Amino acid sequence: MNYKEFTKKSYGLEAKEVPLKPMTYSDVKEDIRVSDPTGSKKAYAKSYADVYKDTHRGAPDIKNEKPGEFTLSGKDEKLVADLVRDKWVDIEQQQANC
Repeated sequence: MNYKEFTKKSYGLEAKEVPLKPMTYSDVKEDIRVSDPTGSKKAYAKSYADVYKDTHRGAPDIKNEKPGEFTLSGKDEKLVADLVRDKWVDIEQQQANC
């Protein structure tokens, strides 16, 4: 057996060359930015995160807390964004009907 065959079959230098980790959907997806002029949507998202952060489902992180907007990142960010949007759409419709 020559050196080339030995290195191909052994765990020598090739084992140190770790291949790149394949990208998954969670690596590629972008965070969700929510506009919130009153601050009530952020409070609702924060309360959701406090309740579900220790469960197996998890909760998104709230990042970039600027006045008037915030960013959801992590597990279930789409769900929380939909809950926040739907809750305030329903409230606005109820106020318009009164």
